[in-house]
Amino acid sequence: MLTIRLPKTEWAKAWRALIEIAPVRLIADDPLYQVLPAHLEMLTARGFSYEVVPPKHPSRARSGAE
Repeated sequence: MLTIRLPKTEWAKAWRALIEIAPVRLIADDPLYQVLPAHLEMLTARGFSYEVVPPKHPSRARSGAE
């Protein structure tokens, strides 16, 4: 899945369009959503703007044996 940020000014229209394709998941109030590639194709085709957000990797705990 991909993570995107929608502009707050387009959120309502973009949200309705997104859920027509398939379920999406809100993962942060920023608003950040996890979507499928088909969602991005639809957003682009309909002229919505969005930002693809790179996934955050949790920091790895060190084992102490370096």
